[in-house]
Amino acid sequence: MRNLTTALIAACFAVAGLAPSSAATADGLQPFLREHCFKCHGPDKQKGDVRLDTLAPPADAKMHEMWKTVLEKITLGEMPPEEEPRPPRLEREHAIAALETALGGSGGFSAKDKLLLPGMGNYVDHATLFTEPAVRRAASPARLWRISPHIFKDFVNGLAAKPVLQAKRNQGGNGLHPALPFMTPAHTFRDAALPHAFEEATTELLVDIAWRVAGLQLAAKQGPAAFKVAQAAAPPGEAEYRAVIAAQFGLALLRDPEPAEVKNLTALALRTAADASPQEALQTVLSAVLLTPEAVFRHEIGQGKPDEHGRVPLSSREIGYALNYALRDEPPDARLRGAMGADRLATAATVHAEAARLVNLPLAAAPRVLRFFQEFFEYTRAPEVFKDALETKHYFPPQLVDDADRFVLHILAEDRDILARLLTDEQYFVFANGLPNRAPPEARARKTYLPIFSLPSDWNWTAQQPVKLPAPRAGLLMHPAWLLAFSDNEKNQAIQRGQWIRTHLLGGTVPDVPIGVNAQLPTDPLLTLREKMKVTRAEYCWRCHQRMDLLGLPLEQFDDFGRHRTQELDRPVVTTGEITIGDPQLDGAVTDPFDYMRRLAASARVRQVFVRHAFRYWLGRNETADDAPTLIDADRAYVAGGGSMKALIASLLTSDSFRYRRPPPAKPALASAPP
Repeated sequence: MRNLTTALIAACFAVAGLAPSSAATADGLQPFLREHCFKCHGPDKQKGDVRLDTLAPPADAKMHEMWKTVLEKITLGEMPPEEEPRPPRLEREHAIAALETALGGSGGFSAKDKLLLPGMGNYVDHATLFTEPAVRRAASPARLWRISPHIFKDFVNGLAAKPVLQAKRNQGGNGLHPALPFMTPAHTFRDAALPHAFEEATTELLVDIAWRVAGLQLAAKQGPAAFKVAQAAAPPGEAEYRAVIAAQFGLALLRDPEPAEVKNLTALALRTAADASPQEALQTVLSAVLLTPEAVFRHEIGQGKPDEHGRVPLSSREIGYALNYALRDEPPDARLRGAMGADRLATAATVHAEAARLVNLPLAAAPRVLRFFQEFFEYTRAPEVFKDALETKHYFPPQLVDDADRFVLHILAEDRDILARLLTDEQYFVFANGLPNRAPPEARARKTYLPIFSLPSDWNWTAQQPVKLPAPRAGLLMHPAWLLAFSDNEKNQAIQRGQWIRTHLLGGTVPDVPIGVNAQLPTDPLLTLREKMKVTRAEYCWRCHQRMDLLGLPLEQFDDFGRHRTQELDRPVVTTGEITIGDPQLDGAVTDPFDYMRRLAASARVRQVFVRHAFRYWLGRNETADDAPTLIDADRAYVAGGGSMKALIASLLTSDSFRYRRPPPAKPALASAPP
């Protein structure tokens, strides 16, 4: 059967147009499988009942599916497992290319498509993303990107001149009322450029909102002169309808309507007036403009002739909206609208100038900057954690989130060493919402809120904040809001904390919980959490838990309310852990959370992983190997700027990944049906 595997390998390289000598070894894929796969899936051992040295070519469906699984495991870095020696990057890439091409020729399959899904970004090889490629060809797919609920709220309320939609602070989901189902799943950034289906419930909600807004526009005392026809005694004619349509296009879409749009909407108005009433006709055409794809989607298609890499630049109008909505929820300001209308955003220099202006807006005018840190660190989930202990009657989790926001904004305002300070800064805000004019916290707040920061009830509250706390604490991962967000009703979630650190700071991955596994810890009240977690050391469990547990346990220095502690169940708290990610500068034992955060803050890898997450947020998608130049440039800009978030964002917003689009491949023409 070995000859069958060799035949498959030869076919792979033949289809890929690669000679065996172009791979990392002379014999092609066979040595790759022998070196990295046969140890667990060969003649001596067959983990999962899989044996690769005798696996036949994908001639039938069963073999095809097996080789697809092999390809997916190699592409996602799940094979060989992390504890085994990692294949050289080029050798791995050649193996993936050969297998993928061969399988594509016999049914079509791309394991790389899975890397584009939410939560799969870390599966792209980190070293590849920070190695300068021979050719720079970064671009994003041409796409329609559904505008976020935050943008939609400002859009709707601005047109209606009334709060049709209102935000709810410190809430999960999309944070708006009524809830708008515009967001992606919570395990990724919420505002992502992914396919969104407008199912019946969403469509009905949008139609209702558009109808309400149109009614308010017609009834408003202030507004375009064309809308006053709704209050006139005489019914509107065709000319009045045309004027109303043109005014709504200018307000809602910031452009003049095309002749065909005016013709179609005028005809709709005339039919509605005949069937119902002139008032309903006016409201119908106004709401129809608000329901166009341009009103609910961000169009990023690109215009012009593709370059040698198949990339098409965004138009000035497209890039103007993209720049604006990268930072703001409101429509583009007058200066940006002028640049869009005059087609002045067609070059890298003009885009850079406008991006530099926007990133220097006050943080209050660029809410998506703070929102990135809220979603990245996930501390805004703190109010969702249920606590039924009597002592929590007044512990105010929304206030904890406000204090965490202030901590982040304070560091952002100084714009230096952003990530390192977020992980290590020792000064905090306490009951700071509304500073500097807020009165000291009342007595009941002193009794329950201040102890969360390990402050005595007679602490002398001051408006001169931030302050250094008496009990040691450093960075956002030791902030009560973050610690509370990663707790449950009665204990810390050390495993989930470790998972967050692995995925968000170390750029690692954690497989999903296997189907049928009851992931529960013992409930013995006489055991500390660390002692309960010993059950995860079983061989079957430890394969995954070794990636998380030892990363979360150093934060046992704090309890499930985020209070500093030295004992648990009358025993000294153990705060040791270990980092194992394959980076010599990071790997090793951790003595306590402070040593831990200092090491993470000084790591180039952690900084680069942070840049990767910033890319996902501001580009609305996962990074790919083609985005390596964008990531390298962004990392350099951040470092050269002294850890400047403004420099990092500006680099991303002027990158080829941001400015260029790659049209989808043309679909083959369908064969005509036989007579």
